[in-house]
Amino acid sequence: MIETQKLVHRKLSVSGYPQNEFFVLESLKLKITKKNFPCQLHPGISIDIPKQIQKFYRKRFFLFKKFNEGIQLDEESWYSVIPEEMSIHIANKLKASSPDSDVIDGFCGSGGLAIQLAKCFKTVICIDIDPMQNTIFINSARSITLPIICKCMNPQQPQSQMNFLEYTHTNQDFILIMCPPWGGLNYSHQPYDLNSMKPSLQDLLTKGLQMTTKIVLQLPKNIDIQQLGSIFKDVTDKLRLELKPIEVEMMLINEQINQLIIYYGL
Repeated sequence: MIETQKLVHRKLSVSGYPQNEFFVLESLKLKITKKNFPCQLHPGISIDIPKQIQKFYRKRFFLFKKFNEGIQLDEESWYSVIPEEMSIHIANKLKASSPDSDVIDGFCGSGGLAIQLAKCFKTVICIDIDPMQNTIFINSARSITLPIICKCMNPQQPQSQMNFLEYTHTNQDFILIMCPPWGGLNYSHQPYDLNSMKPSLQDLLTKGLQMTTKIVLQLPKNIDIQQLGSIFKDVTDKLRLELKPIEVEMMLINEQINQLIIYYGL
C-alpha cells in the first residue's frame, strides 16, 4: 500500500494533526498514531504513600499486573513508570521493527519498560543516575527473574550510579530508549517546553545520535510538535546526519491522552 504524504500547517495540539499517514511539517516527515489502553481502578489506599499519589495507587494493577508479588515503587515511580500494557506494546513494536538489536534504556527508573524489553530482546542494558530508582528496579527485576544487564549500580556499592550522558557502547546496532524526567507532577505548562528538561532534549539527542540512529523517547502529551521537529533537525544538522521520519504515538488511558512515545529511525 502506498502511504499518502501531505504538507500541513502547525497545530496547537498533537491530536489536531492527521493520523495514520505521513505528512510534512517544516521539512520534517511525521506520522501520528494512537493507541488506547483500558484501565480498571481498584479501591483501597496505602498508608505508605503520600496523599497526592493515592490516585496512582488505584491503578497499581494497571502499572504492574503482579503488583503484589514483590514490586516496589517510590513516590516518583508511581507517576513516572510506564504501565505494563503500554510497555508490552512498545517492546513488541520494537521487536517487530528491529528484532536483532540490543536495547539500552538510558533512564530505566523503576524498570517497567525494561522488564518487558527483556522478554523480547537478548540484551537489555539499563542505566539510571538515581540510586533509589536503581534499588527499586533491581528488586522488581529479581522478583520477575529476568536476565537484565544493569549498568546503573554496582551491587557491592549501593550508592554508585551511572549518568547516561557519560555512557559509551561499542555495538552500534542497538535501540536507545530515553524516558527523561519531565519535572514531576507539575509539568503541565501549555505547551510543554522541551528546552526546560534537565538534561535538555538537545543534549540527549546529541549524545544518542552519536551512538545509534534508532531512538525512542517518552515525552509529555502537550509538547509542541514543531519544537520537537526543530530540535531533531538542529541536532542532525550539527552531526551531519540524515533527518529521518518520526512516528509520534499518542498513548491514551481510557480514551484520555496520557503521554507520547516518539520513534525515530525505526
